Amino acid sequence: MARERDEAKSQQQEVTDSHNTDANYLAQLVDLGIALSAEQGREELNEKILLAARKFTNADGGSLYLVNNEESELHFRILMNDTLNTFFVTGREAQKPFPPLPLYDEEGRPNYRNIATYVALSGKSINIEDAYCAEGFDFSGTRAFDAKTGYRSKSFLTVPLRNTRGTVIGVLQLINAQDDQGNVIAFDKSIEPIINALASQAAVAIENSSLLIAQRDLMESFVRVLGHAIDAKSPHTADHCSRVPVIARMLAQAAVDDKRGPFSNFYLTDMEWYELDLAAWLHDCGKIVTPDHVMEKATKLETIHNRIHEIRTRFEVLRRDAEIAMLKRKLAGEDPDQCEADFNKQVAELESQFAMVADANIGDAEIDTDTIFALHDIAELTWTRYFDRTVGLSWAENERLSDGELATMREPGVETVLMDREDHIYQGFNRGELYNLTVSHGTLTSEERQVINDHVVITQDMLAQLPYPRELQRIPQIAGNHHEKMDGSGYPHGLTGDDMGVLEKVMVIADIFEALTAVDRPYKRPKLLSECISILADMRDKGQIDNDLFELFLFSGTYVEYGRKYLRPDQCDEVDIEQFIISR
Repeated sequence: MARERDEAKSQQQEVTDSHNTDANYLAQLVDLGIALSAEQGREELNEKILLAARKFTNADGGSLYLVNNEESELHFRILMNDTLNTFFVTGREAQKPFPPLPLYDEEGRPNYRNIATYVALSGKSINIEDAYCAEGFDFSGTRAFDAKTGYRSKSFLTVPLRNTRGTVIGVLQLINAQDDQGNVIAFDKSIEPIINALASQAAVAIENSSLLIAQRDLMESFVRVLGHAIDAKSPHTADHCSRVPVIARMLAQAAVDDKRGPFSNFYLTDMEWYELDLAAWLHDCGKIVTPDHVMEKATKLETIHNRIHEIRTRFEVLRRDAEIAMLKRKLAGEDPDQCEADFNKQVAELESQFAMVADANIGDAEIDTDTIFALHDIAELTWTRYFDRTVGLSWAENERLSDGELATMREPGVETVLMDREDHIYQGFNRGELYNLTVSHGTLTSEERQVINDHVVITQDMLAQLPYPRELQRIPQIAGNHHEKMDGSGYPHGLTGDDMGVLEKVMVIADIFEALTAVDRPYKRPKLLSECISILADMRDKGQIDNDLFELFLFSGTYVEYGRKYLRPDQCDEVDIEQFIISR
């Protein structure tokens, strides 16, 4: 009886130990699931999966393979082996990755010879006690590896990684299970369900991580496509959307690297870097709706084309009229020399007047009040039109003309050299010739400049409609505040430096510097680096840009590095930065 009681107690203890072991495994699986769901980095996730599987089985080594997107190969991802003191992650530059394992041969037949590819294709787990004695699989590569390293690959446990749809997305392979004394033993079959459960958790975690990365890649690609589309819309602002992110990242990196200056406590997380990149690429997305004739306005008279040619034709008519008048005077018997002298004087005056109109049309220098008055005087010059001005018009142009105008335009009449007609005003723009020529600075009228400025408002409105994750909530502000100024003189909200974060101030400098250094703007010549830095310094002196970031821009050599990579060699002159430093 005593013996029977002892046996019963022993059996009960074994059951209890088994239950405790199962409970322990279950607790570890739960902890692992929580850990895997929190991990987002690919390599870290793969490493955590393989470490957990080895811990459950006390395996000496292991590796992880993932099926490629075309589902044609198994790609090696990570390998660990304690005996060989090996830890390898694919993609590291210092080490060569293992070649992928084809799932099918050249004729499309399944590759069942390799144990990993067999598991990937069949979805079945394989537990091999000794690889050298196993039948049905090709372990020649394993034998060659052992011969080279002196290792003895013996027991294998290979399990599939299935996602939530039941599709095999990878293979987990463990090698050489060990007992407590370190002897190589076969993998315990009772552990297989635990490893399969772990593999399922791992597959879901890997798939979730891949989906997050794919979603992030998709968003980033879409943002870049939009940026390139905006650049492509205007050949004169090409590369602006792609170069501003370069400058912004370089200046932000300089701030992160600043260990002793005003940015010694500044740093960016991975998501904040991502946020900056997206915001920089999106900063001009509102320009997608900006009219081409405003974006492309290289001269004051430009709409779809430069209307200076029409005005020149009118001056040509005036010259011919003068020549005809001179010839008529000669035929009437007047002094030929006097006629010639009067004609030459009139031609010289016309040439001078047209030169003033043409020069005012350029817009690269501010015109003064005297010039504006002179343009008004020139506008009073008249010429005679003989052809019907209503023929050849589109229906939309005819719609803009009143009945009175139509009647007047059909008959020959006297017109001025420069005209501001009622039909010049439509769609919110005034295309009057004199009105545009008398713009004091630049090529844009006040309403056109407002349209250009409104691209920031449109940018903010567009970006505000997107559902951002919490880590990217500041994209609309970083992207949309790049025309704000530290002194509150910017737009659209008139923010001051206290209202703006570091990244917004970075964007302000990046946008200005790219625009100053650009070589493809039709309304200005390419500037030297020294000129661009001098302009930025003047803006700093006026309190419009952040002084600490401007001086960091100089000290860090960011402007030199950018110039060397993206500007023409003849733009990259020497800059004496000491003259612009005021913080010392």
